[in-house]
Amino acid sequence: MRRAWLLLAFAVALVMWLWRSPREEVSDSQSRGPDQAPEPGYVATGALLFETDTGGQPLYRLRAERISQPTPTSQIELTSPQFEYQGTTMWTLNANTGLLPPNAQQISLSGDVYAQGQRAGAQPIHIHTASLHVDMQTRRADTTDPVTMDYGTNRLWSQGLHADMQTDHLRLLSPVYGEFTRRGKKR
Repeated sequence: MRRAWLLLAFAVALVMWLWRSPREEVSDSQSRGPDQAPEPGYVATGALLFETDTGGQPLYRLRAERISQPTPTSQIELTSPQFEYQGTTMWTLNANTGLLPPNAQQISLSGDVYAQGQRAGAQPIHIHTASLHVDMQTRRADTTDPVTMDYGTNRLWSQGLHADMQTDHLRLLSPVYGEFTRRGKKR
């Protein structure tokens, strides 16, 4: 009698195992209701990303209050990003938000974009615009939005700019308007 119960228990366990094994598992995204948002791919706060050159020195740094990527294939969203590039001129770019593609080779900054270029022994350059697109590999920045540029007591306005941070070339796009102040002569 005991042997019959063991065989019956074994048979039930075998049937249960066979019944479960061919079933497909339901992913988390499929099991969610229609009004529930999917979990983000990742979220980081107070994040710092950087790339180094062949000598191990930082090429650029990217800080953000918050970095998130909703899914592995979606764009990376940045809150309060700060991008720094150290070349002959130290460039610091700040914005309200930013986007990076999954391969993280370009960054699109938007919302009160402020850039500062500081070179030893020279007046700093201050640039304000609504958006700026930066190719982090070539160190080029572009916008077609209105731009205000201050350096010293001088101010320029233009409809866009192209900057090559690696070679320290900055070109304002036409039309360009300016306000220049004359420096006082020393006696």
